[in-house]
Amino acid sequence: MEDKCKLGRGAVLLSFDVEEFDLPREHGMEISLGEGMRVSAEGLMRILKVLDKTDVRATFFITGNFATMRPDFVLKIRDAGHEVACHGVDHFKPCKTDIAESKKIVEKIAGVKVAGYRQPRMFKISYKELKRRGYRYDSSVNPAFIPGRYNHLDVPRTPFDKNGVVEVPTSVAGLMRVPLFWLALHLFPMAVYLKGARMSLKKTGYFATYFHPWEFAEELRKYKVVPRYIKCNSGEKLAGRLKRMIVKLRDSGYEFATYSEFVDFFEQE
Repeated sequence: MEDKCKLGRGAVLLSFDVEEFDLPREHGMEISLGEGMRVSAEGLMRILKVLDKTDVRATFFITGNFATMRPDFVLKIRDAGHEVACHGVDHFKPCKTDIAESKKIVEKIAGVKVAGYRQPRMFKISYKELKRRGYRYDSSVNPAFIPGRYNHLDVPRTPFDKNGVVEVPTSVAGLMRVPLFWLALHLFPMAVYLKGARMSLKKTGYFATYFHPWEFAEELRKYKVVPRYIKCNSGEKLAGRLKRMIVKLRDSGYEFATYSEFVDFFEQE
């Protein structure tokens, strides 16, 4: 049985993978980088409005491509008080040099030191390289089984140290480790999703989840190759669901924190 994490009880960690919209490419449809940026930018504006209205700070993992092409949004994120972190360079084609290169790009544009990293599509990551490049934490593990993606049922569902880097796993619920990531908010009834979040908070002391800006874009629905289950409750509807989730958890007494703030607890233990 896993022990409850002693890193700040009841912490909710919201994060967003700010990347070029490249989902159509996974389904055989080419899309230009500029078009991918436009779709993500639309959704990102919607996210920032929700966070502003609810007075919540989150962590934004940003690709080098997005930061280079839309530096204005990087500055919007920073100026709103959110944490800026790294998410590789080209989201569709991760490579070994991304850990170092994305940090250079994002730090230069944001004008802040970056502490965190998340690998595109949560592929495997080199913790030694993360440590060597000055990262404090990583969040590239979903401790669940997702057919066709990964099987991480043997990975702890609470933060752990790996070669001097703190790994903060995405939250799951119950013995079956039901994923509570982005797609769950699309498909689960709100009551079910909130129950899963509270289960995670009770068991581990925190709830960490992530989304992508393109999920919040109304334009997502025009792409026929994108599966219907992803389009379900997307765009403005998803923004409304995100706001409801934030309000419900806050009304239940849980506090929202950035990943860096949460990792501070781990390093102090």
